[in-house]
Amino acid sequence: MIESDRMVLSKNFLLILSLFTSIVGLILIYFASVNIEPQKIEISDITADLEGRRIVTTGYLVEKRKHEDGHLFLTISDSKTKIQVPLFSDYMKSLNEIGITEEDFQLNDKISVKGVIENYKGRLQIMPKSLDDVKILG
Repeated sequence: MIESDRMVLSKNFLLILSLFTSIVGLILIYFASVNIEPQKIEISDITADLEGRRIVTTGYLVEKRKHEDGHLFLTISDSKTKIQVPLFSDYMKSLNEIGITEEDFQLNDKISVKGVIENYKGRLQIMPKSLDDVKILG
């Protein structure tokens, strides 16, 4: 009977150890994914192969268009290629709350954008996800 109790305890211990190891592994994977720096890339090197990937790029603001719903569509260029950076109304409201308005984005400003490459109606865009993903460099 004692040997069967030991086997039960051993199985329970292994089960608890496996569960603990799995949880620790998932936590480590989460923190690793949060801290991974996006790939730095030139606008002219952005292709459909990068769709869904997080990147960071820099370009000059060559066009801005405000939508009646409060969205702001920026187009940035590296002199070879252009790409659109949509700032939807909720994003713009959040920027306004920290003192950044549509007027702060001036043509020919150097802009740094971090975001996910997405395809909208056959055109690639950079979708910023957090407030510090779009920076006016000057």
